[in-house]
Amino acid sequence: MKAAYIDAYGGPEKIKYGELEDPKPGKGEVLIRVAAASVNPVDWKIREGRLKLFSGKKFPMVLGTEVSGTIESTGEGVTSFAAGDRVFAGLSHKGGGYAECVTADQRKVSRIPDELPFDAASTLAVAGLTPMQAFTLHYKVQPGSEVLVNGGSGGVGTYAIQIAKILGARVTAVCSARNAALVTQLGADEVIDYNVEDFRDRREAFDVVLDAAANTFFPEAKGCLRKGGMLIKLNLSIASFFKGKWSVLFSSKKYKMILVKNRPEDLQWMIDHIVAGKIRVVIDRTYSLEEARKAHEYSQSGRAQGKLVLKTKTDGSAQE
Repeated sequence: MKAAYIDAYGGPEKIKYGELEDPKPGKGEVLIRVAAASVNPVDWKIREGRLKLFSGKKFPMVLGTEVSGTIESTGEGVTSFAAGDRVFAGLSHKGGGYAECVTADQRKVSRIPDELPFDAASTLAVAGLTPMQAFTLHYKVQPGSEVLVNGGSGGVGTYAIQIAKILGARVTAVCSARNAALVTQLGADEVIDYNVEDFRDRREAFDVVLDAAANTFFPEAKGCLRKGGMLIKLNLSIASFFKGKWSVLFSSKKYKMILVKNRPEDLQWMIDHIVAGKIRVVIDRTYSLEEARKAHEYSQSGRAQGKLVLKTKTDGSAQE
């Protein structure tokens, strides 16, 4: 199979495109013929070696943590899926998504309806589900809650704005002026241009801050939170852990670093709202699998409006 992979940690130049051995599904696994793979910031953080604890050091390493496509074959003990099923899956930090084929634990795989295109479906398991769970499992957003989304025009941010609005919140989005129109279209009630104003200077203004931009720490952000409010960070890092751990000990305000959980009911909620037209999947650019390096460079530029998606050149039912 063709795949985008790395032989060592480093910059975008470390990404290679070539032939690797086809994977085979083990017990409880399915083999997915990949149609699309979403590009997430966690992918290039893995590529840089920031998450070695989770991704390991086994090379060649195929990047990519969420995919969509069709079931090619199933391993022993798989009864919920059959060849030809349209599916999407969230993979572990060990990746595997930037390839024509990938194996996945059947418990992390979900069917997608015919109405949902593969490119959109490839963004659900991580970018879509993370803010949904942030606002329903970690901080329960209620009608009237004041929500701030830092990085509102990015892949997670565009989902977060819409989910918070569905839950009844008043939403403030932080982005550049050039992206203000987009976040407003998605439902943001107010836009803060980070080049003009620092949202952290607003005193006790928000119930929850979702740091999709990954540039805010609890000590500097707690002043803008209301009593009982929460800062939610999506990136796992030693700096984030220690800068938040001690500051929150004697505070009425809360701080969480979260990882997405595989919950079928949450995935179904996302699918239902997308199919019903209540959530718009924002895709800025699509690339071929061979262009994974370009996709990483653009993702790291911070200019993406919504999601970036890689599409494979595979034949057959996995094609749109």
